[in-house]
Order: sequence, then C-alpha cells, then structure tokens
Amino acid sequence: MTNALTPRPTTSRIGTVEQAAVTAYDALEAAGCTSIETKVPYQSRATWIVPAATDQGRRHVHIDPRTGHTKIARQD
Repeated sequence: MTNALTPRPTTSRIGTVEQAAVTAYDALEAAGCTSIETKVPYQSRATWIVPAATDQGRRHVHIDPRTGHTKIARQD
C-alpha cells in the first residue's frame, strides 16, 4: 500500500459514485488486496472517499476527482 497519490493513467475525471467505486476497487486490487468489498463512496470537498473491507483489513481509498489519482489509507 502506498500513502502517495498513485497515478491512474487509464482514468480521468471521476464524476459518479459508480466511477469512484470502480476506481477504488482497481486501486486496491493493484495494491495486492483480495476479497475486496467496497462501501458506498461519498464526496468530500476535494476527494471521493471509498470505504472498503479487504483481506488485509479496512481501507479508505481517496480519489482526486479531477485526475483519478488514488491514495489508500489503513483504517485498522
């Protein structure tokens, strides 16, 4: 897992709940997580936040809505 924003070259603007959920799932999968279950994404002032449960514990995926860059934060 990384604390830095990870570029997601195949994505662009994230404008919907569905796009945020898919982007978060893909980021967690790329980080080596399995058994991923995303919760309902919500948008804060500057990011989408997607809570998730994985085989490695609870995570929040923060997504820059303008670029699609992601940051995974541990919640355990």
